[in-house]
Amino acid sequence: MGALFMNEKAPFTQPQITIEGMSLNLGIAHGHAYMYDPEYTEDTQLSTKQKEERFLHAVDQAVELCGENLNIFQEQNRELILVQKALLQDPAWQQRVIDEIQSKQNIAYALDKVLEDLDLAFGGDSFWHARFQEVRGITQLVRQCLAKKEIEIDKTKPIVLCAKTISPVEMMQFDQANLVAMVVEDNSFLSHGMIIARSRGIPVVGGVIELKKFINNNDELLVDGDLGRIYVRPLSAIVANYDTSKKPQFSKPSDAVAKGAVISRDGTPVHILINANINEDLECLERSTIKGVGLYRTEIPFMMSERWPDVQTQTRLYLQVMNKAKDKFVVFRALDVGGDKTFQSLHKSFKEPSKGWRHSRFTLQRPSLIRLQLRAMIRARVTCDYPDLPLHIMFPMISEAQEMRFVRELLQKELDREKNLGHAAPTTVRVGAMVEVPSVVFQLTQFLDLVDFISIGSNDLFQFFFAIDRSDAVMSRRYDFLSRAFMQMLKTIIDQANAKGVSVSLCGEMASRPLEAMALLGIGLRYFSINPNSVETIENMVQSLDIWSIQDCMNDCLSDNPFAYKAAHLSIRERVMELAQIQQTQLS
Repeated sequence: MGALFMNEKAPFTQPQITIEGMSLNLGIAHGHAYMYDPEYTEDTQLSTKQKEERFLHAVDQAVELCGENLNIFQEQNRELILVQKALLQDPAWQQRVIDEIQSKQNIAYALDKVLEDLDLAFGGDSFWHARFQEVRGITQLVRQCLAKKEIEIDKTKPIVLCAKTISPVEMMQFDQANLVAMVVEDNSFLSHGMIIARSRGIPVVGGVIELKKFINNNDELLVDGDLGRIYVRPLSAIVANYDTSKKPQFSKPSDAVAKGAVISRDGTPVHILINANINEDLECLERSTIKGVGLYRTEIPFMMSERWPDVQTQTRLYLQVMNKAKDKFVVFRALDVGGDKTFQSLHKSFKEPSKGWRHSRFTLQRPSLIRLQLRAMIRARVTCDYPDLPLHIMFPMISEAQEMRFVRELLQKELDREKNLGHAAPTTVRVGAMVEVPSVVFQLTQFLDLVDFISIGSNDLFQFFFAIDRSDAVMSRRYDFLSRAFMQMLKTIIDQANAKGVSVSLCGEMASRPLEAMALLGIGLRYFSINPNSVETIENMVQSLDIWSIQDCMNDCLSDNPFAYKAAHLSIRERVMELAQIQQTQLS
C-alpha cells in the first residue's frame, strides 16, 4: 500500500505566504488575483518610422479611450480622466519617447526609459511621486493599446486587481468586474487611481515591489487593508479569522451627530473636516457633522494645461468649489509645486531636478505666478453664492517665519490691488500655513503670531523628522507615527497653538486612522481633516471613547518622570490599543 501511494502523483500546492505592504485604503477582502501588466511584443522588422507611427497610433487610441469614459461617466471622476488625457497629449512626453525610439530602441524600451528618467527626476517628494504614478498609468494604457488586448474578467467571482499602479481610465475598465480589493506596487496615497479606490470603498495595499514574483494570476488572496498585509493562498484557518463580509457604509447618525456635533462619550466636542482633491469629494459635505474642507488641493487644473491657467480659469474653478460647499468653509491650499516645473512642461527640466525646491521657495523666485492664484481666490469668494463667508488660504512648505511674512505680503498686495481697481474684497480673509517642516517648530512663537490657523501635515513632517523616504515601503514601516519623539513634537505644536489661540488641525494620514486619531485626541487635538471615506470610522471612534482616559494615557506615555510611566515595556501604540480594548472603543 505504501508503494502504491508513493507512485501516485499528488498535485503540487504552493504554500501560503504573507506580504507586508502599506495600507492605502482600509477594509478586508477575499478574492482571486487578476494580474494586470500589459505586455507588448514588438515586431523586430519594423523600421524606426513605423515604430513612431505605431506608438503615436496607440497614444491616439488611449486618448480615445479617455474620451469614451468621459462620455459614459460624465461628471463622475471627470477631472481625473481629463488629467490622464492631458498627460497622454503632452508633446514633451511624446517627444521624449520618440527620441528614444529614434536612438534605435523598441517602443517598450523607450517607454520604460522615459519612466526611469522621470523616477530619478521626481525624487522622494510625496506629491511628485504621485504625479510619477500618473505617467506610469498612461504608459500602461499605451502598452495595452499596443498589445491590442482587451481585458477579460470572469464577472462571477470576486477579483483582486494586482498591478504596478492604476490610472483612473484603467479603473473604469474594471467597472463591470466584481472588484473587491487592489494590490499595487504604487505606494502613493495621492495618486488619482487611489483617490477613486478610496471613493468606492475598495481596500488597497500598496508598496508591494515586484508583486509578480509572489502572486500568480488567479491565486486566492486575502487582503487586509487595515494592516497593509496580503495573504497569498491563505490557509482556511486564516480566512476564518477574518470577517470579509463587512462592507464600509454610512450608518444612521446618533442624535448628537444629527444635530451637527461629534461628541465623545464623556461630552467633548470634536470637529471633522475633509481633505478634497476634486469636486466629487465635496459630496459628503451634505453630512451635518462635517464642518467644511480642511484642505483643498489646487494642483489638478495646473496639470491639465500646457500653460499656467489664467485668472479667469482659476476663478471659475474656485467658484465651483465654493458654491458646492455652500455655507461651509473651504481651506484652499496654495499650489504646492516643485522645481521650476508646471505640470505639462515639467519634462523640460528632467536632467536638472531641484529637490526640496517647493512652494514657498518656488514662490520667492516667481511671486507673480502665485499672485495670479491668490487673485483668483479673492475674486471667487466675492462672486460666489456665499460672498460674506471668510476666504481661507493656506500656504504649504513654510520653513521659517520670514517666508510666512513674504507670502502674507503677496496676499496683501493682491487685496490692495482689487480695492484700487474698485473691485469688491472678501469681508474676512483667514491666512494659515501647513506645519510640515521641523524647522518651524523651533520658531513657533514668532510663526504663530503670523497666522490665523495652522494645519499639521503629518506625512511630510514625519518624513523630514526621521529623515526617511516615505515612498520606500520598507523604510516607512521602520518608524511609527506613534513613536514617543514624534508624538512629543506634535504635542508641543498643539499646546503652543492652543496657548496662542490659533486654531490647529491635522490633515495628514494620521488623522484618518482611528488608532492614531485616538492618540491625537489624547494630546489635545480637536480638529481632524480626513479623507471622505474615513468619516464614519472616525466618528464611531470618537463617540465610543472617553477622552479623559486617553489624555491620561498619553500624559503617562509622554511624561519625563520615569515613575509616571506605568507600562514602560509597552509602546504607545500598544498602550493605546490596550485602552481601546478596555473601553471597547470602536476602531472600524
